Amino acid sequence: MTNNTGEVKMWECPSPDCSFATGGSAELLEHVNSEHPGEYQRDDWPDTDAARAKKQQDGSDESAGE
Repeated sequence: MTNNTGEVKMWECPSPDCSFATGGSAELLEHVNSEHPGEYQRDDWPDTDAARAKKQQDGSDESAGE
């Protein structure tokens, strides 16, 4: 896939411990499903400062009321 400037779009694995990148979304989907099954369905993923801040901002941080 290319963008408006003709550059190839690279898709990077969103897993923090993975450096996989590909030029196609189908390949990324296959990688995620085979290498990281269930990882993105966990309540604690992604457990990063930015994700925690976003959860708190959205009011979806379940542990905030404890």
